[in-house]
Amino acid sequence: MNISIIIIAKNEESVIEDCINSAQLISDDIILADTGSKDQTTAIAEACGAKVIQISWMGFGASRNEAVKFAKYDWVLALDADERITENLKESLLAIKLDNPNKLYGFQRVSFIANKQIRFGDWGRDKVFRLYNKKVAEWNLAKVHEEVVGTQLKKEVIKGVLLHFTMDSMATYWRKTELYARLSAEKYFADKKRATFIKRYLSPVFSFIQTYIIRLGFLDGKEGLVIAWYSAAYVWMKYKGLAEKYKQEAVKK
Repeated sequence: MNISIIIIAKNEESVIEDCINSAQLISDDIILADTGSKDQTTAIAEACGAKVIQISWMGFGASRNEAVKFAKYDWVLALDADERITENLKESLLAIKLDNPNKLYGFQRVSFIANKQIRFGDWGRDKVFRLYNKKVAEWNLAKVHEEVVGTQLKKEVIKGVLLHFTMDSMATYWRKTELYARLSAEKYFADKKRATFIKRYLSPVFSFIQTYIIRLGFLDGKEGLVIAWYSAAYVWMKYKGLAEKYKQEAVKK
C-alpha cells in the first residue's frame, strides 16, 4: 500500500520491535522519529528496517508533523510505539481505495494495563483517527490529546482493532497521568481557559462517577477502579496546575 507510517519514540526499546513488525504488515515506508533515546530504540528500529530520524521534542502534534515531512507517500498512518496493528485492522486498511484525500480514517483501540485488557469505562469506548492525507490534513499543535485537522475532513470508522499496550505497571500509569495533567494545564493556560470552582472541585468527582459507574468501569475489577481514580486525579491536577499558572502570572505583574 502507498501508506507511510510515522512513530514518535523515546526510550522504547522494549516495545519498538513489535510495533515496527506490525507496521510492516501494511507499509514499506516506516519512519521512526526519535526524540532523544538513551537506550537501544534507534538501533533496534534500524535493524527492523525503519527509517530513523532525530527530531527535537516539540509536543505531540508538532512532533508528528515534523515526522511527516520524511514520509514518502501522501497517505500517513500515525502509530505510538506501544501500539500494534492486528490482522483484522490490516485487512481493513488494505481494502481502502485511498481515492478521497478528504477522508480521515479511524478505528477501535483496545488498551491493556500489564497485559490485562480493559473492556469498559472510557477506555472501552476508545476510537482513534490516525490515517489521513498529508496534502489536506495535519496534526494540531496541542502538546497533548492532539488531533488531525483540516478543511472539509470527513471521518470514517473502519473495522479492525489497534492494540495499545499502554502501561506495564500502575507506577508507569501514574507518571503518565502526572505528565498529561501538566501538559494539559499548559495547553489550557495558552488557550486562556479558567480553573473555575466547578472545574476544580466538581469535575473530578463527575469524572470518577462517569468512568467507574456510568460507563461500567467497575466491571474491569481493580484496574477499573484505578483507572477511574486516576482519571479523576488527572482532572484535579490539570485544573490545579492551571490555577497555579494564573497565580504565577499575577505575581509577575
